[in-house]
Amino acid sequence: MSNLLLVILNDTSVLPDLLGVWREIGVPGTTILQSAGGHASRNWLSRVGLGAINKLFETKEVETRTLMAVFEDEDLLAQAIAEAERIVGGFDRPNSGVVLVLPVSQALGVYKASPKPVQEVSPPSLRSDWSILRDTLVESVDSLWSLEPTIVPADTQLEDVVLAMLVHPRVHLASVVAKDGRLIGLLKLAVLADDLFFHILPEEFLGEITDLEKLMDYATKTRTLTAQDAMTPPVWVKRDDTVAEAFKRMHDNKLSGLPIVDDLYRVVGYINLLELLSLFIHINDDADLSEEN
Repeated sequence: MSNLLLVILNDTSVLPDLLGVWREIGVPGTTILQSAGGHASRNWLSRVGLGAINKLFETKEVETRTLMAVFEDEDLLAQAIAEAERIVGGFDRPNSGVVLVLPVSQALGVYKASPKPVQEVSPPSLRSDWSILRDTLVESVDSLWSLEPTIVPADTQLEDVVLAMLVHPRVHLASVVAKDGRLIGLLKLAVLADDLFFHILPEEFLGEITDLEKLMDYATKTRTLTAQDAMTPPVWVKRDDTVAEAFKRMHDNKLSGLPIVDDLYRVVGYINLLELLSLFIHINDDADLSEEN
């Protein structure tokens, strides 16, 4: 049994990114249709008159795109939906779009694409004894340290996030997930503490207000009550990423660790910056000992 995936995108600006990711994971040939939302079209036509119906698709105000693809692999279908959810930012948001999956009793000529691995050549390491280690897969480090991630639903109260993080004191980052378990954001310990201290000692923050930007930040903090209110955009690694890639994402985003996700962006592990650094230090110590002997 095959399945027909229909994705209606209200925000057409994300279309290139979605098509690029689908191509990388091996989604079969995708058909793109020009479409228009019924409510948006009605509102637009009421303003410009029914005589403009022939120009309906010439305006950015009402246009959408409908993507269609047939899947024989259910795992690939689930991964394609997860990628669409990630790029759009969740179809549960208003005016984001719609995802439909319909059974297909028969399908002929379904094009089967193969994912193309990205060919990247890293520059030589400054220390030759570290060059092999940095290409180590994240799954090897994860199995070595076995750190449990801190996972909280988006509607978790901030004080309950603290309790969840106390269960895993070596993990200073909470992974915020949607109802389906998909990673949608991160919550740093420092940000969590800042938001909680605001409600404990608001006068300390009031003294820092010197311009409109800080005033708006103060107003935002008064409404920050849940993990979703305080979270930042998600950053992650997958098990088949390398240690070098994990280092880069931590460095670029000023993070002390990263959640490990599967192909559906469900959190399955955690990798810590300190543990990564210890791998290189141990390699260096072992090399020094062998030279002494």
